Amino acid sequence: MSRHLCISVTFLDPWFHGQSDDGPEWPPSPMRLFQALLAGAHAGCRVSAWSADIAEAFRWLERQEPPLIVAPDAIPVSTSTIFVPSNDSDKVPDRQGRLTSKVRRPHRLQDGDTAHYLWRIEDSDWPSAERHAELLCREARHLLALGWGIDQVVGNGRVLADEEASILPGRRWRPWRDARLRGPTWRVPTNGTLEDLDRAYRSFRQRLHGQQFHPVLPPSRFTIVGYLTTRSLPPRPYVVFELPEGVAIRQENAAKAAAMLRSLAISCARGDTHLFPGGVETYVAGHANGWQQTPPRFSYLPLPTIGHPHADGMIRRLLMAEPYGGDGTHAEWARRRLRHAPLRDDEGNERGVLLGLWRGTSQGVLDRYVSPARTWSSVTPVVLPGHDDGRQTKAERLLFAALEHAEIPLDAVGGVALRKAPIWPGSQHPRVYFLPGYLRGRPAWHVRLAFHELVPGPLAIGAGRHAGLGLFASLAE
Repeated sequence: MSRHLCISVTFLDPWFHGQSDDGPEWPPSPMRLFQALLAGAHAGCRVSAWSADIAEAFRWLERQEPPLIVAPDAIPVSTSTIFVPSNDSDKVPDRQGRLTSKVRRPHRLQDGDTAHYLWRIEDSDWPSAERHAELLCREARHLLALGWGIDQVVGNGRVLADEEASILPGRRWRPWRDARLRGPTWRVPTNGTLEDLDRAYRSFRQRLHGQQFHPVLPPSRFTIVGYLTTRSLPPRPYVVFELPEGVAIRQENAAKAAAMLRSLAISCARGDTHLFPGGVETYVAGHANGWQQTPPRFSYLPLPTIGHPHADGMIRRLLMAEPYGGDGTHAEWARRRLRHAPLRDDEGNERGVLLGLWRGTSQGVLDRYVSPARTWSSVTPVVLPGHDDGRQTKAERLLFAALEHAEIPLDAVGGVALRKAPIWPGSQHPRVYFLPGYLRGRPAWHVRLAFHELVPGPLAIGAGRHAGLGLFASLAE
């Protein structure tokens, strides 16, 4: 069990004009909220109420992990330019003769007017955090604006249980610190942000000293964090190998190729000093060892050749992927240890050496499997986690279960289509593919998925998603 410090911000008008380093910003960054809370605490007569306890509460907040943001959808509207009087000097009373242009790139809020920021507090931390949370809830009621001065808001703070936090209306934005995350980033307060903002404010107040102007120091103490909605996925670190000239494996034997790659990885990992989550038997070999859910593990994904007019669907490249949100250290281990190692079948025959990408067409093939896209179609068939009794409606329900097993949120999916006929040239009917013993008798389908937002690859779902089956490639938008 845990609690959540929830600071809610309700916009009086359905507009937000704030800009980030990357352009128009939505939702407002945690750093922007931190600055607005601090400004509200010092506004007007409240400056005399500032105390060491309140300052310590702000320091506690800046030490917390980035918050979850729950906010309504917002759409960017047309850019416009307005002209406002310049404040560069008071020597000339008529400032209308010195207008300055200002570009507006606002967002218009949809389906709601309140954004919520939730900092998780574990039960063990609650005794020391209770007083800080109480003070911050009080300071939240002093919020005046968030964004430009015209973005007026009403603030509120409260402490919520898990159940209460889970039903807040709006889209959820999860923080991800992974540097490989593509897309916009948000500023988040960090250790020392409070003192840094105080320094920046003092430099603003002292910018004019006699006849001399001193540049205002901008805030500089913050961290940059990417955020993902529940409709998007974090990247999957991976490593890819290529087979030598003249060596290729038939696509219907993708599971056999995955088994060869897995066997090689196991032999390299045993006795190695590299530490895998759950150990070699779990992360590399894929043994569940009593886990209720699939533990973090490598996925072994042979890549059929697709994407150009002469593609024959043969396997010439093999990919190993970490789970979503991995840090890349295990894929890097595989790159170092498996490169130039021989791939052997179950009879011990060498089937080629693992090389780096060397063909001129290889990057184009790889991009089909890893580049972010909204529409994906299976190259090897998806093995469903149950029996569909020959009914497509039941197969669709099992497909949704397979998506959840693969940690793909259903909110991210905009549409699905199942069929037995192959979608990609070179692919085969599902019944043609070799299935390992534990998958035999399971129904298999080719699937097309449409997502609301760009989703990065590699993407694989179904009961064989770690063993070369249920592998998807992106279709041209």
